[in-house]
Amino acid sequence: MALQQVRLELGRVGAITLSMLQDIVPALRDGDRDRLDDIVRRNDQVDILDQEILNYLGKVRGGTLTEQESLEFQGLMMASDNLESLADIVGTDVVSLARKAIDLDSESGAETRKMLAEFYTTIVESVELTVQAIRDNDQRAAESVLMMKEKIRDQSELLLARKASRLTADDPDYLTLVRLEMSFVDQLRRIYTLAKRTAKVALPQVLAQRD
Repeated sequence: MALQQVRLELGRVGAITLSMLQDIVPALRDGDRDRLDDIVRRNDQVDILDQEILNYLGKVRGGTLTEQESLEFQGLMMASDNLESLADIVGTDVVSLARKAIDLDSESGAETRKMLAEFYTTIVESVELTVQAIRDNDQRAAESVLMMKEKIRDQSELLLARKASRLTADDPDYLTLVRLEMSFVDQLRRIYTLAKRTAKVALPQVLAQRD
């Protein structure tokens, strides 16, 4: 397995992780616990693939690498770790929030649902571009992920401000829903942070150092 093949395998890991993220909202919308269970199983699959990649990279490290290959090796190690962490957030933290939300009777208003959907769509797009960047060594896709930073910051801050203003409601179930939605926004921001770090692997060092 050459380092290029490792990129393809990381692309496979990223595709599974992306599918997990894409299935969260449909599962939540339909109250589909079986689909949530399937997301968890796919996280286990990511763990297995990630270990296989790391085992191979460990063998590569024992050989002779050029300076360029050494830099690429370090980047792929970082990408593997970040993608595995991203999958864990989806398969553990986000799934846990979704399960709790399914049990609630309260529902957010139309405007909040729209804002949440738009933010979720932005995060999914960032992960799609990240997978493309790593799999294809696509600098343009990687740069696009970094350029989403302000949009994601603005969307998340508007959502958190809107939800915080509703923490004074009297309905206990609604208050729980608000807190779950705020946690959901926070987890999506964590996903973007990991996506951004992963995408930087496809960039020259001078560009990757940008925040």
